[in-house]
Amino acid sequence: MQTIVTAEYGSRAIGVATEDSDHDLMSVFVEAPEYILGIETIDTEASSTAPAGSRSTREDTDTTRYPLRKWSQLAAIGNPTVLSLLFLDPIESTEHWKLLRSIRDAFISREAGRRFRGYSLGQRQAIVGARNKRTNRPELIHKHGYDTKFAYHMVRTAMQGIELMTTGALRLPMAPSDLEILRSIRAGSITKDAVLALASELDDNLAVAIERTEANDQPDRRLINYTLRRIYLDSWGSR
Repeated sequence: MQTIVTAEYGSRAIGVATEDSDHDLMSVFVEAPEYILGIETIDTEASSTAPAGSRSTREDTDTTRYPLRKWSQLAAIGNPTVLSLLFLDPIESTEHWKLLRSIRDAFISREAGRRFRGYSLGQRQAIVGARNKRTNRPELIHKHGYDTKFAYHMVRTAMQGIELMTTGALRLPMAPSDLEILRSIRAGSITKDAVLALASELDDNLAVAIERTEANDQPDRRLINYTLRRIYLDSWGSR
C-alpha cells in the first residue's frame, strides 16, 4: 500500500514544542483494491517507538497512518488534527498527495469551523468537570490547579478555527503572538480563570467568524470524490 504523504504534526509543527516533546508523524496511504472494492477492511494504524504502556519521550516518535478514504472523510468534516495535514510541509510526498493538496479549499467549510469550535468546547468541559474526560497528567493539575495541556488545546483550537474561517488556511507554525499565549498556558503562567475567560472570548469570536466566512456551508464533496477516484484508479493501474 503506497504512502502518499508523511509529515510531522503536533507541538513541533505548531511551534510550541519543548525540549521534552516527542515527535508525531502522520501518514496517508492508498488502500489496495480489496479494501475499497472487496470485503476486506483496514483502519487507522498507530505505532510508537516508546515501550508499550509508557509515555513517549523526546527520543520517541509516534506515528499515525490513515487509509486515504478514512483520512479524507475526517478532513471533509473538519477534524482539526487531520485537516492540518493539508497545511504542513511534508517530509515526503507523491504526485497523488500534491493533487489532493491542490484542492484543499474543497475541504474548508463552515462545517470545519463548527468542528474546531466543538473540539475547543470539549476541552473546556473537561477542564471545568462538565465532561468526564480522563487525564493522564495529574502532575499538571497538582502543580497548576488544572490540566494545562487540555487548556492549551482548548485555546489553540479556537485560535486556529478563527484563522481558518477568516483566511481559509492554517498557518503552521502559528503566529508568534499566538504562540506566546499558548506557551504561557502550557507553562501554567496563566490562571485557570484567566484561561477560561480567554477561551470564552475566543469562542464568541469563532462563532462570529463561522457566520461571516466566505467558505461554503459544507465541503465540496463532488470535487473531493472526483479527485479520490483519480488517485485510486491511477494508483491501482500502476500495480
